[in-house]
Amino acid sequence: MVTTHKIAAELYDDSFKLIALHCSLNDYAMAYNINKAVKLQLQRSEEDLGVVDFSFPIFEWKDDTNDTNWTLVSNAIKKMEKTETLGLFNEKSEERTHYLIEERKEVDYFLKIDVDDNYIVNTVVASIKAIPNVITAYNIDVANLKSKRNLIF
Repeated sequence: MVTTHKIAAELYDDSFKLIALHCSLNDYAMAYNINKAVKLQLQRSEEDLGVVDFSFPIFEWKDDTNDTNWTLVSNAIKKMEKTETLGLFNEKSEERTHYLIEERKEVDYFLKIDVDDNYIVNTVVASIKAIPNVITAYNIDVANLKSKRNLIF
């Protein structure tokens, strides 16, 4: 008899805060500007965040002094996909956008902070809003997200 163990969503500790960022900067430029504005040390991770068939680049920093993990991840990636068509040309390539959090397609980046302190989050949001090219930044209630499992990393 084989025993199967499953991890229930209720057992996952979601004691992190999520900040949504709207901006037109590339991921490396966004990480640089956040490092400068918030005094972080985000660096490109060697491994991307793999979700289904797609991988999202992530920038992370583990603050050992305050025992806090910081992660910046892009919400959207663009991928060229071939589709079969009827007619003269059998294949057609088109660029499609895939999202980490489907219900938040308007968000460009997410900054995940492993803290419970709202003061820290509010301070970070204010600092990020001061970055040129950032349209807005705000805190998201993780409990209301349908695809929050994609944020487990």
